[in-house]
Amino acid sequence: MHELGIAMRIAEIATRVARQEGVTKVDAVLVEVGELSGIVPEALLFSFESATKNSFLENSRLEINLISASAKCSSCQTVFRPEGFFTLCPVCEGVDSEIISGKELFIKSLVSENGK
Repeated sequence: MHELGIAMRIAEIATRVARQEGVTKVDAVLVEVGELSGIVPEALLFSFESATKNSFLENSRLEINLISASAKCSSCQTVFRPEGFFTLCPVCEGVDSEIISGKELFIKSLVSENGK
């Protein structure tokens, strides 16, 4: 399960940023995850709980915003929702398209409800 390694890295980055900013308690870590990223959101949530046990982020919650996949056909420039990494263009049936969203994984923000 590679989600544990990802959760550990998220926790490491969030802790470093919170401490740099003088935040004493993080209530939530907001992440954006593309649906084609290969990450299983439920596994990442479970892994985050394990990764933050007995740490600065213990009792913080991980909130995941799932980013939909989209692709752009290189032939006709149609933007469409792909079924996976290889999907024919629904307009021209071209095979050459580029994934333009859905592979992301990034920390969007940290939430501290007490201001610090």
